[in-house]
Amino acid sequence: MKRIIVYGLGTSVGGMEEYVMNLFRHIDRSKYVFDIIPHGGKLFYAEKEVRHLGGRVYKITGQKENLLQSMKELNQCFKEWRNDHDIIYFNSCGFYNIIPFLLAKRNKYTIITHGHNTRGGKKSLLIEGLHLFNRIYVRWVSKRCFACSQAAGEWMFGKHFFKKGRVKIINNAIDCDLFRFNQDVRTDIRKQLNLDNRFVIGHVGRFVRQKNHDFMIDVFQAIRSQNGQAKLMLIGDGELKPLIEEKVKRLGLEDDVLFLGNRKDIPELMWAMDVFVLPSLFEGLPVVAVEAQAAGLSLVLSDTISREAKITQSVTFCSLKRQLAYWAKVILTENTKHADTTLAIRKKEFDIKTQAHQFEHLLSALTQSCNQV
Repeated sequence: MKRIIVYGLGTSVGGMEEYVMNLFRHIDRSKYVFDIIPHGGKLFYAEKEVRHLGGRVYKITGQKENLLQSMKELNQCFKEWRNDHDIIYFNSCGFYNIIPFLLAKRNKYTIITHGHNTRGGKKSLLIEGLHLFNRIYVRWVSKRCFACSQAAGEWMFGKHFFKKGRVKIINNAIDCDLFRFNQDVRTDIRKQLNLDNRFVIGHVGRFVRQKNHDFMIDVFQAIRSQNGQAKLMLIGDGELKPLIEEKVKRLGLEDDVLFLGNRKDIPELMWAMDVFVLPSLFEGLPVVAVEAQAAGLSLVLSDTISREAKITQSVTFCSLKRQLAYWAKVILTENTKHADTTLAIRKKEFDIKTQAHQFEHLLSALTQSCNQV
């Protein structure tokens, strides 16, 4: 059995974190086990599950707290784990800090790098420039480069590098069976949340600038002016949540917007929705969009999201430049009947069981090359 170091995940739940956890849940753990080093400096949200699956979680100081101390602790971990680890699996939304890659190379690990984004959430041109400069080194030290979509592959590693076939697309796969629509559960959840006879718009995502909650509240206000039975369900947490809550109160929408926080019953809550909306400013290929399609929902996505997110025919793209009234019209005219999309999603290879099997083959090839060195 081989132990793989996973670095780059945050401590709270997100699409990238859930992708890795889905992979860990379904990979053959008699062959491979993930040991995770989250970079947030806090308790990893799935730490108990990681340990239950046979993995370890190594907590280090958060980079925002003390970057130097964080990197010292990371280097110490890399040294301690070198005897029983050969591979580090980096997951990243932008190469702003090159030090972890330098440390991995210094400790003679084989490096896999997986890109999950189409642009950075940073506003500074200097910070964005760091990503463009650092990716040159990342490409050089990485034995394998993966991306969740073509757009993510081109932004994370460069268009020329991608076109040369140096980046493999790894779909953000999910457990399709877990999200298969259940009418009885939908009815129960809607009763619990007092949503009977309501038109429910749903969203799952961290309260960060990228997810564009501010715009979503404006759209919902426009929807309410046309449909007084509309409700907005927001699932997730994050630094901008208090500001969004304040805006909702200021607009007098507090009785119509449900802030449900981080939840583990995402499939059940998606079944209770009528339409799923994701007006992100940028994305790689959002896991929640795959999950919402697997739950049988109709989706309205911003046109900044990769067209590769359209796995089924239930997805509509809408420009963020369009007026709020247009967004409201599109959402209100979507089909609210849940469809069984399991077969379509599996056909496009977005089922985690298929992806886990493919990932095992990739790791097997890398492990063999490590043993030959």
